[in-house]
Amino acid sequence: MELQDLKQKWNMLDERLSKSEVYNKRTLEEIIKGNNKTTYEKLQKQGMFNFFVTLFIAAAICPLLYSKGIFHDISFYILEAVYLLGIVMVTCRLAVLSRLNVMKTPTEQLCNITNYKRCYFFESVIGVPVCVFGICATLYFEHTTSSLGLLFVSLGVLAGATCAYLGWKKHKNTMSEIEQNLAELKNFE
Repeated sequence: MELQDLKQKWNMLDERLSKSEVYNKRTLEEIIKGNNKTTYEKLQKQGMFNFFVTLFIAAAICPLLYSKGIFHDISFYILEAVYLLGIVMVTCRLAVLSRLNVMKTPTEQLCNITNYKRCYFFESVIGVPVCVFGICATLYFEHTTSSLGLLFVSLGVLAGATCAYLGWKKHKNTMSEIEQNLAELKNFE
């Protein structure tokens, strides 16, 4: 009789343990999905901020400076083209970001993350040099840059390069965290 009681209690404990593992696994999956969802929302907010800042500069600042006679025609057109290209790039990145969804399988999410990273790469590799070219071309065509003005432009480029590098490092860490989370989710399947 004691042996039967021990077997029965052992089976009950084994059953509870297996239920606990399933429960813990589900809880861990939900935590990982919640972290990814929060990260996706942050990326979406950053993208929207970039979009509205670029749109504001293209639609308000540059035309205002042009109407006040600060920019000549060719400088205005160059800067507007640069900002419109920036708007297109940010819009493409936002379109890819909208496909990120924690309800999709980890494989689909990894594919979408890869596409997002490509957009980010092209935005950084193409967008930054085009922006620098636009600023340099504007300075060349304006012929109004003093040595003090060049100092401020140089400081601006240095500050921009520093912010871009720090942003790239943060973005790289965020992407590796998402990929690690998705790899863990893939293991649960």
